[in-house]
Amino acid sequence: MASTLRRLKRSGLTMPIVTPRFINNAWHRGCDYINMDLEDSVPPHLKDAARNLVRESIPVVNKGGADAVCRINHDLMEADLNAAIWPGLMQVNYPKAEYRHEIQRMDAIITRLEAERGIRPGTVEIGANIETAVGVANAYEIVTASPRVREFGGAAGYDMSRDLGVEMFVPFDQFVYGKGEVELAARAAGREPHASPFTPNITGSVSDPDRAFAEADAARKCGFRIGGGLHPAVVEPQIRGFAPSDDEISDAQWVLQEYRNLVRTGETWVQIDVSSVDRETSPRPMVADSYLGRHRVIDRYEAARAEELLHWQSLCQERDQEKAEAIDRVRATEAAESPS
Repeated sequence: MASTLRRLKRSGLTMPIVTPRFINNAWHRGCDYINMDLEDSVPPHLKDAARNLVRESIPVVNKGGADAVCRINHDLMEADLNAAIWPGLMQVNYPKAEYRHEIQRMDAIITRLEAERGIRPGTVEIGANIETAVGVANAYEIVTASPRVREFGGAAGYDMSRDLGVEMFVPFDQFVYGKGEVELAARAAGREPHASPFTPNITGSVSDPDRAFAEADAARKCGFRIGGGLHPAVVEPQIRGFAPSDDEISDAQWVLQEYRNLVRTGETWVQIDVSSVDRETSPRPMVADSYLGRHRVIDRYEAARAEELLHWQSLCQERDQEKAEAIDRVRATEAAESPS
């Protein structure tokens, strides 16, 4: 089973809940989470109908091991929460978060609904998404407004570009300041930052697998662990991009081996010429022609970083196994129920 301490969200799909073929096929996409959308992808005249679909859709998107998430409307908070908070829902995403009291109101409503609907208290998380300058300015107040806010990010995208009066698709990072502020607020509050480094996208494509991989790989190397998208083509590349490479795993194993050797000497650090490492008797370190260069410093900081990387790899493998087993159970059930 996947860790209960850290639910991985390397890849997720946001899809309109009013489109049955999207929801019904979501379970075998391989996502870590499915974000059922009540907001931008649902036109105003279908909002009521969309709300009526959430409860029955949660077990559908859960079938393949993905976590069920729901994005609500900023101006329809109470009605949307009343429709969305049911057993099996992991998180509610709240767009255009700007003030602490909004999150506190959400927390109070969710707490009441959990009690009324037999959900373990504190189960449903709040994803407070920053999409305006006001939200950036109030980031720390927002992220600390409720313990349900366990990840925090935004400060990019269409709404942010409109609020700032900047173009969306440009070859430079027009959102760099706001993203940095939100990330620092998340880290200062001890929350998981939901952010990504800049990768050029001047076409607006949401289905480019190469770009999805590059973005996820860059995000992981910057210390980010959450992805997401709008097209099934980006799911596998994102999950692959968030996974450490074989070279990185081998390097981390080598660092820990050398650190154990260092501890036995009583020294606190050592510099090693990695080009002289015996490849027959040691895990493979990353060497020349990489950004690390020829010489490597081994100390407790490098050891801690190596341990974190190997722990992350273990969590990724655990989560992938959980989803594979869930899909196998669904297919086995379907096969047993089908006519001979």
